[in-house]
Amino acid sequence: MAHDPFNTPADRLRGVLKYWMWYLAIAAVLIVLTERNLIARENKDHLVSGEVERIDRVGDKSRATVRLGEAQEAVVVLPNGTPCHRGSKIRLVRHDNVSQHDFRPADPPCAG
Repeated sequence: MAHDPFNTPADRLRGVLKYWMWYLAIAAVLIVLTERNLIARENKDHLVSGEVERIDRVGDKSRATVRLGEAQEAVVVLPNGTPCHRGSKIRLVRHDNVSQHDFRPADPPCAG
């Protein structure tokens, strides 16, 4: 069998490195997506606090409208026997995933 003069280790390395700009571009995109948590594998929970604006009763459930900041509101279902009232401070758990934020009351949500 004849020896291929263009099949040396340097030629094979050159063949791989021929596309170095594509490898760099793909690595940069993956780094940016990872830094912005757009491809995070785990969902994250954060403890946030707000103020109860309104409490509505629907059947045997209580729903509270909570102001979390200047421009954000959340509606959460309160557990039975919660001592929350209008104007009280409430703690919520914010569950983040890639597309949305969900809120649920912390334990205990309002201080008595």
